[in-house]
Amino acid sequence: MKGHIFNLLEAFIEEVAGQEKLFDILDACSFDTESRFVRTENYPDEQLLEIVDHAVSALGISHEQAHYAFGKWLYSRLITLLPPEFTDFPHPAPILKNLDDLHKVELKKLYPDAIPPSFDYIQHTPTQADLIYCSARRMFTLVEGTLQGMAEHYGVGVTCKLVTPWEGDENKAKFELTFATPA
Repeated sequence: MKGHIFNLLEAFIEEVAGQEKLFDILDACSFDTESRFVRTENYPDEQLLEIVDHAVSALGISHEQAHYAFGKWLYSRLITLLPPEFTDFPHPAPILKNLDDLHKVELKKLYPDAIPPSFDYIQHTPTQADLIYCSARRMFTLVEGTLQGMAEHYGVGVTCKLVTPWEGDENKAKFELTFATPA
């Protein structure tokens, strides 16, 4: 996983728990955390998961709570990576419709060796859609939190029902979205 995600996770933990707690969490890790994570470098997914494990333990919360809260916090930081023509909309639907292309084109421009998830957006009505997520990382609750953060950013209410595994594939999830306002 890219160092940028590690940097964001550290910023999140520091914001919600304080710098001292962040240092305690990093000190508990079995790998070297003395040097900063380099944004463009790749690090083993297991290292990120270990940081999350220690954060969950130190903060007394569940993995689902941690992933959801991080995802919700994350959207407003990720949106700054994209040019306004990709994000300047009154509703999240146009972004969700193009999310897979954004990951495969724009993310790959920044990080050519990144392994992003894939997304498929299926709109059923002006207020109902499905977002299909596929990744071996299976960060379903993080995606759910990010969807909530996105909806809040755009001031659009959304309910999200997570269906996993989707189509018998444990790496796939379907998010059934109902927006409070038409897309």
